[in-house]
Formats: sequence, structure tokens, C-alpha cells
Amino acid sequence: MSGAQKRAIARRFVQEIFNEGKIEQAKNFVTHDVIYHGAEEVRGLEDFKEWISEDRKALPDMQVTILDDIEEQNKVALRWTLKATQEGEILGLPASHEKFETNGVEILHFEAGKIKEAWTIYDGLKPALQLGVVEIVQPTDSKK
Repeated sequence: MSGAQKRAIARRFVQEIFNEGKIEQAKNFVTHDVIYHGAEEVRGLEDFKEWISEDRKALPDMQVTILDDIEEQNKVALRWTLKATQEGEILGLPASHEKFETNGVEILHFEAGKIKEAWTIYDGLKPALQLGVVEIVQPTDSKK
């Protein structure tokens, strides 16, 4: 499989699964024993589909825009931006009904034309600030 084909599969995976919510199509993109490392670790196709389904319920307008893709050997790296409105509980946080945006990187490990393992690294502080989960606290001057 060429690098261009792997990049095309990675882009379709993001579009169809994350943006369009075609969760049943996951079997076309990931192996039955996929391991997805992110905010939590997900193992296996069925758990992956359940995880995506829960995220899509919490973030129904989720849109991931791929900014860059790089392929080498059996891996594709994607740099992306995610925009969404938090309409349901996610990671233990109640629905805020607020919009947020964050950036991240996905590294997808391919085996036999499908994603076998994935690593997600993203800026969790940015949406936490936008959703009001955390606040920036200015240090107070200390006198010794």
C-alpha cells in the first residue's frame, strides 16, 4: 500500500467516523483488535465504536479539520483542529452547551491496510479554559 493510499484512508477515517458519525463503518478502517490511546485507552472494535458513539453524543457538532498529514513506513501522522459544542457529559464533565476548539496530533499505525493502533495527543487545557472548567489564577506578590 502506498503512502498516498494510507493518507487517503486516514483522512476518510476522520471524515466518516469523527465528522459524519458513521460509526458502523469503523470496521472498514480499524482492525478488530485496535488499540486507541487518547484521553482514555480503548481496546477492540466494539469498544472503539462505543467510545466514538459517546463522544458524538456529547459533541454532536464535532468537526475535525486535518491541517497536515505525514506518512512514513506503516504510520500516518495527522495534525488537526477540532471544533465542537459540549452538549453532553464528557470525561466526567457535565454538559456546558459551550463551543470550544482545540488542536492535536494523531499517529495511526497501519497493518494490512487498516489502523491497528493510534495515539492521540491534544491540548486539553485550551478547551478546559473555554468551557470554564479551569481558570487562570494570577500569582499574588509574596513579601518575605
